[in-house]
Amino acid sequence: MRELLKTIFSPTQYMPHGSCYLWQTSLVWLHLLSDLLTAIAYFSITAILLYFACKRKNELPFLGVFILFGAFITLCGLGHLLEVWTLWHPAYWFSGVEQTLTALVSCYTALQLATLLPQFLALKTPEQLEAVNQELQNQIVERQQTEQILQNIVVATSSVTGEEFFPALVENLAKALDVTYIIVSERINNSFKLKTLAIWGKGKIRDNIKYNFLDLPCRAVINQERLLYYPQKIQEYFPKKTILQNMKAESYLGVPLLDENQQVIGVLSVVNNKQLANEDNIIAMVRVFAARATSELLRQRAEIARRKAYDELENRVQKATEGLRLRTAELVEANTILETQIKEKVAAGLAIQAREIRLKKQQTGLLKLAKNKNLYEGNLQAALQEITELASNILNVEKTSVWLYSEDKSELKCADSYEISTTQHSQENLLFTGKIPLLFQNINYPDIILENNEDNIDKHLNTQVKLVDYFSPISVSSTLNIPINFKGQITGFICLDNKGNNRNWEVEEQNFGSYLAYMTALAMESRDRLQAEFNLRQKNQELATTLQQLQTAQQELIQSEKMVALGQLVAGVAHEINTPLGAINSSINSIANFWKTYLEKLPIFFKELSPERQEDFFALLKKSNSGRTSLSTREQRQIKRNLVSQLKTYLVDRGTTIANYLVGIGVYDNLEEFLPLLRDSNSEEILKIAYQFANVQTSSHTIRTAAERAAKVVFALKTYARYDSTGEKIKANVLEGIETVLTLYHNKIKHGVEVIKEFDNSLPPIECYPDELNQVWTNLIHNALQAMEYHGSLTIQATHSDANIKVSITDSGQGIPPEIMSKIFQPFFTTKPAGEGSGLGLDIVKKIVEKHDGNIEVKSLRGKTTFIVYLPIKKMEIK
Repeated sequence: MRELLKTIFSPTQYMPHGSCYLWQTSLVWLHLLSDLLTAIAYFSITAILLYFACKRKNELPFLGVFILFGAFITLCGLGHLLEVWTLWHPAYWFSGVEQTLTALVSCYTALQLATLLPQFLALKTPEQLEAVNQELQNQIVERQQTEQILQNIVVATSSVTGEEFFPALVENLAKALDVTYIIVSERINNSFKLKTLAIWGKGKIRDNIKYNFLDLPCRAVINQERLLYYPQKIQEYFPKKTILQNMKAESYLGVPLLDENQQVIGVLSVVNNKQLANEDNIIAMVRVFAARATSELLRQRAEIARRKAYDELENRVQKATEGLRLRTAELVEANTILETQIKEKVAAGLAIQAREIRLKKQQTGLLKLAKNKNLYEGNLQAALQEITELASNILNVEKTSVWLYSEDKSELKCADSYEISTTQHSQENLLFTGKIPLLFQNINYPDIILENNEDNIDKHLNTQVKLVDYFSPISVSSTLNIPINFKGQITGFICLDNKGNNRNWEVEEQNFGSYLAYMTALAMESRDRLQAEFNLRQKNQELATTLQQLQTAQQELIQSEKMVALGQLVAGVAHEINTPLGAINSSINSIANFWKTYLEKLPIFFKELSPERQEDFFALLKKSNSGRTSLSTREQRQIKRNLVSQLKTYLVDRGTTIANYLVGIGVYDNLEEFLPLLRDSNSEEILKIAYQFANVQTSSHTIRTAAERAAKVVFALKTYARYDSTGEKIKANVLEGIETVLTLYHNKIKHGVEVIKEFDNSLPPIECYPDELNQVWTNLIHNALQAMEYHGSLTIQATHSDANIKVSITDSGQGIPPEIMSKIFQPFFTTKPAGEGSGLGLDIVKKIVEKHDGNIEVKSLRGKTTFIVYLPIKKMEIK
């Protein structure tokens, strides 16, 4: 590594630059000093640019150009340093690379300057910036006024919930906006009627009413689902309703209250007897408090729904628990009930979580103080630390503390205290106990308490408590105490203690303190809510465990029924397999006997044959292999008689024996080509050997056919009996499943049942549980065969029907009596003798079809009973 660096920075194959100056001391010093000073200047300029950019990085435009300039100047300075280095060390390659890099950066900087030139020219002049600044100042003043109004309304509504919220909202909003009427209405079940939640009109709260909104401005707000504003002459737009005339309405502003599905659930309306002043600010504020009204309305609805769902859930769990002790059929019904309960419970939980998220976002947008997530996560101690620290820093007070009453209100404990000088939190011991008449001990006194000096504070303390223990260490001169209202009661106080000069607490500081108290109550509510949700999740877990047990029992029941159906097929399947196995065994014995008998004779036989007879022999075998067909006994006798007659005509001896061999070989047409062979004196021996070869060929064909038949039966049985343990749908062909079941029932069908298959081979594969559908086809086909007593006609159709696959299974049995038609799908209902049926077959069929989002129908007449199954081709989308 050292040699490599030496080669780069001090190569020896070149002459140092000082040699070009003939090492004249004055000339070398001249270049040395000039390059050093230039490099120092370049590096100084870069440092100043970087310092300036860092200080103004959030407001400095074209920061990238500054960085490029800094890089360009730095590289230039490095180039001058290399000029000094090359006086004694000829590192010209390194110097050239540095100059190339400098050239690339300089070219890129020039291109960037050319690109940004229009933006440089578009920068505003000082006069334009001054005008923009003035406009911003005006907007700031307006925003401060708006924020003041918002804070006043928030303070007025922050400590109330439920039925008291909406009257407080309309009253304070009407006073803040200086309008005649404020109305909050809720839509009644998506009808054309509204019921008012609160009405403020002409200086007081009015009685709530129900009214039809068809000819009112509310209709347009609800139909269009957006804010509508009529600045003037509202009565001319809606002349049919006298209510606007009675209200002497001139202008109207309506904001829809939208739920999580963007459906209108109510309207916040502003009606004034003159045109609204400062319309934009009013619209903005009405939007904010429309969102607040929506949150409260949804909260009330969710609370009602939660209580109702919880009560219903308790009742249903009680019934479900009793139902578990009943017979197996009742287990299936209890399973359905529990599934419904859990779905309702999960939906209610999701609704509550969604409501909390919406409330959090709305309140976060309303005030910056509501951004802290500890307020909504039940972390009370962390939330109190955030509140006390924020209060001290924002209001610039030395100490902020939160005091909470004990359960019996006999003690007041410090939950958290923060001192700005030490930046530390603490939780002090009991400060005040017993019956000491403290300035904030009376819990029935709800107003903010202001104290501007120690003398006034001391008036509220008796001699048993020393003021110096609390106030002296931080030299408290003024204090602001705000009650914490939680669940309709004052549960504590927030104390803001100021040191130094006496302080007059401004209204906005008092409002800020009230908002802190509201946030404290909100954190306490979140703590209790999370505890309730924890208890609720435990209940859900218990219900989920019970449901899993029921599902396991149901699956075992279905599998048991399937194995019963499979057992009914064992005898037929055994026969179907034994038949081809017997044929294979017989054919193999025939082939073995042939080789045992003729293996030693064949070489002698072929050696003794003349070339002409050998050619005739192989031609006979070739024709036997290509044209041999199965014949009935009657057909064989008829062909033998014809052959004997022909052989006599052809003057062939031993016609009967030769005819028997020819029929066995399968050659009984066009005998002219074999006449030389047939007239040969050794023809009988030749035909006998050919007959044995033909039997070997027949036995081989029999073995192949029997093996294919046995393999088909085994494959069908394997396909039917397989069980998919993944529990997931896969793509499968319905026709293949039906063919599998028909193969398994072949032994019961082949003797007396005519099977008519009308299949549409263009049917596509569908998402399904193939093993469960096979059980459907097994039950329906088995029932059809039993209904016909295994004699009659079985028709199976599979076609398209709209977006479904329609499978019809029709038998020619006696039919289903009308009086039991409504009971056939009930669990454990059966018309079979005891021991022959469980009564679960059709019940399981119906559940499997419904599991596939399909349905099953039955039509029955004497001599024709049809079960129709509809299966959807595409997976249903859940909206």
